[in-house]
Amino acid sequence: MAESDPSMAQHNSQREPASRAAHSAEASEQSHVQRQVADSHGAVDLSASGVPAAAPADGDAGVQLNVPLIRDCDDAQFEDIMATSRTVPVLMALWSSRSLESSSVLSMLEGIVRERSGAFQLVKIEVEKAPGITRALQVQALPTVCALIGGRPIPLFQGNAIKEQVVPVLDELLTAAQQMGVTGRVAVSGEDVKAPVPPEHQHALDLEESGDLDGAIAAWEKIVERNARDHDAEAQLARVRLLERGTAGNADNDLDHADELFNAGQHAQAFDVLISALEHSTDDDRREELRTRILDLFRVAGSSPEVNAARRRLATALMI
Repeated sequence: MAESDPSMAQHNSQREPASRAAHSAEASEQSHVQRQVADSHGAVDLSASGVPAAAPADGDAGVQLNVPLIRDCDDAQFEDIMATSRTVPVLMALWSSRSLESSSVLSMLEGIVRERSGAFQLVKIEVEKAPGITRALQVQALPTVCALIGGRPIPLFQGNAIKEQVVPVLDELLTAAQQMGVTGRVAVSGEDVKAPVPPEHQHALDLEESGDLDGAIAAWEKIVERNARDHDAEAQLARVRLLERGTAGNADNDLDHADELFNAGQHAQAFDVLISALEHSTDDDRREELRTRILDLFRVAGSSPEVNAARRRLATALMI
């Protein structure tokens, strides 16, 4: 029989208590988080007619809280989130890289939070890094989005959702927060409400900055091909195409003349030239070329009364 190594036995005897202590500390941290999170059965039901109202906190109305507008959070940081929720409504998005819907929901929520300029704080919680919060909120699907108002969790939705569905829920949430006395805002700067430029967009913008318009167009085309819902990329592609066409300096047909008017700021006149040409054309290929150019200019112009009027006229012209 082999003799045991006394030094190894001593080493193991020292390591085992340390290991147990580490597991105990982790379990204690998660238990602490679970005690902090209110049981979901006590959460506010936004669809109910009567929202439980807490006494308004004196001096909280109009408070500007110096906290990040958007932040990440794990179990160890949850006390900070609880504290913030007593002054500012907090949106918590529990997500995972394993969930295909998580990325689009996070992006949508970030956009809304920036648009609201401090009405909410958005807290992104990666479930693998926050097992205590995940268990306390009884998360069963990803992504899961809930609110925290005055330390009380309010379930909002699970899985995918679009902005048009979420905005009315958040409007109702703000009303509930006001009734519960949580009326503060996050103090924001211009940088806070400005959406970050995606890396793939930055590459295309850098190509344009260097003067490589063909390269920029190719980069934007690849982005649009990969994601047909990236409307910002569509607008950027139309803008750079317009810029490239302007370098030719020709205005010998309706397309070029419209570009010239558009670049001069005469958007309505540019739309009129193209739609008039479409109305009088009987050639299907020509009409499609004109339609595509008009839509490109719409994307560059953005939302405006001129664009809205031209869209209505275009819809009528396409039925001819």
